Amino acid sequence: MRKIIILFFPIALLTSCASLTKTQIETVNQFGQTCSGFSAFPSKILTGLAEVRMVRGIYAANSIDSADLHLQELNDIYGLNKNDNTQSLKLDITFQIIDQYAQSLVLLSSDSYSTNLKDKAFTSGVGLDSLISIYKTIDKTSKINVGIGEAVGQLIILGGKQYIKHKQAKEIKKFVTQADPLIDLMTKNLLEFLQGKHFIKSTGDSASLKYLIDYETIALQRDYLSFLRQNKASIDNEKEYLKLKSNIDAIKSLQMQAIGATQCLRKAHSQLLVIIEKKKKLKERFVGLQDLFGDVKQLYTTIGKLKF
Repeated sequence: MRKIIILFFPIALLTSCASLTKTQIETVNQFGQTCSGFSAFPSKILTGLAEVRMVRGIYAANSIDSADLHLQELNDIYGLNKNDNTQSLKLDITFQIIDQYAQSLVLLSSDSYSTNLKDKAFTSGVGLDSLISIYKTIDKTSKINVGIGEAVGQLIILGGKQYIKHKQAKEIKKFVTQADPLIDLMTKNLLEFLQGKHFIKSTGDSASLKYLIDYETIALQRDYLSFLRQNKASIDNEKEYLKLKSNIDAIKSLQMQAIGATQCLRKAHSQLLVIIEKKKKLKERFVGLQDLFGDVKQLYTTIGKLKF
């Protein structure tokens, strides 16, 4: 079982690794809550681009006079859409590991014991180790260890609330310390996705995510103009075009914000680890946590602008 010791704004100095203040436990819990569902942010970039590509492809198809070519264009759009909605297994597992780790952290820092909590511990612990095992079959150079998730189940199984209270600081410290290399690797994977190049099956080329977003920005206007030259647009067509333009703007913002938030996630987790190891109050170390909370809030706001 692993656990973590955390301080926040005006938190008292840690005097022992055997106890945690209520504020410290709440901070651990807040960190976990903030990172739960983190995969929603980069995933929305993919689904958003797929939606734009599909609709502007329909505009392109409706600019073609030949029925045969029109149908072929629609079939091509269908094929591309299937590929768009299928992300790499490595990326998918990365998303799941970060989410599962955050959920485990929430469980470990819970202030109450219940049957529901116990049931979740089994699922969360086993799930995290299973995901790590799967990841190691994909990335054979990875040196991350299985067994991190074991702590989640055992801590809650072995005695309920009193056991949790007695062992919480020690176990949280073990958990976060052992998980830090895992977070380092998973955030690197996310940054590779957000900043690196992606193989495009339809063309056989590779391009950055930024290039793909910029391309859809230009292609949307191009294909809608072709549509207008062949058809009289309805009010619904006009609304849809404006909605797609708004979505692309949100996707651009989402990509840049997700890069910053991922970097901030890595920094914040490192700061939690430093706080644990130093066993003393380091106010400046909490800047990264506050930045992370702000970044994630901004990401949710941007996602809220997407209209599908």
